[in-house]
Amino acid sequence: MKIPVTVLTGYLGAGKTTLLRRMLTAPGGRRYAVIVNEFAELGIDSELIENRDEQVIQLSNGCLCCSVRGDLLHSLEILLEKGGFDALVIETTGLANPAPIAQTFMLDDDLNDDLVLDSVVCVVDGAHIESYWKRHPEIVQQLAFADTVLLNKVETLTGSQADAVEGLLRRLSPQAEHFRTRHCDLDVSILTGRGSFTLETLRLENGGQSKPILLHRHDDEVVSVSLTTEKEVVPDRFMGFIQTLQREYGEDLIRYKGILAFTNEPRRFVFQGVQAMADGDVQRLWADGEPRVSKLVFIGRNLESEALRSSFEACLR
Repeated sequence: MKIPVTVLTGYLGAGKTTLLRRMLTAPGGRRYAVIVNEFAELGIDSELIENRDEQVIQLSNGCLCCSVRGDLLHSLEILLEKGGFDALVIETTGLANPAPIAQTFMLDDDLNDDLVLDSVVCVVDGAHIESYWKRHPEIVQQLAFADTVLLNKVETLTGSQADAVEGLLRRLSPQAEHFRTRHCDLDVSILTGRGSFTLETLRLENGGQSKPILLHRHDDEVVSVSLTTEKEVVPDRFMGFIQTLQREYGEDLIRYKGILAFTNEPRRFVFQGVQAMADGDVQRLWADGEPRVSKLVFIGRNLESEALRSSFEACLR
């Protein structure tokens, strides 16, 4: 069984340290290994290290998404060689983009034999997010990529303020599950075993929409584009469609995933991608009576929804 990897992200001071401590001290007997980027900022003190059995590796000379990405691979290799843990937490700096970290797992076949990227959790400082997010693009990257978002420090907000902030977060992170927390106080078991980045557990909701293709624009910076169709998808055309999007949008194509009904294929094709990296495979058979409906979700900056819809329609038969 592969070891699940949880990535903790969030801007400076959001509460990542508090959440990590809760994960490490939660009951249940889970044995964690921890990779910490910028140890001093995180503030993991001697008490946390000395009183626990976790293996902790410190990477303090840059962000995991850039200068120490090679160090991340080396650290993962060291941990796997030592063994003795059944879950891994990677804590990034407040300035890191989670996408290159996810790509590390997608690119390395040796890592994929032992580790699986399970979840990206973004912790948000509710007291400052409204004034921060437009000035710090890292926050937008972190939110758009996360599958779980914690609106932390809700005790600093009134009820109406919390509603407004949560509305903002849902626009910036439309595909994530959202929680409100005080000092990151929640059942941390819900943060693991999510399988958000695995083909085997990929789930897409249709939302009860009757239109064959549905597009939804959230704001000027981050756009969520959802496509559904009952027509069959031609494999070669679809692969060309994805490659074109990767070239055109590059890093602005943050995340995408889908379940497709290919022509002359009795099994569901499941795929996901991170920027220029994509992975896909046929999975189970379409069940008897199950509608062969293809569903896709794209999250990125300034995606041209009409052009994307037109290009996708050219893939249909």
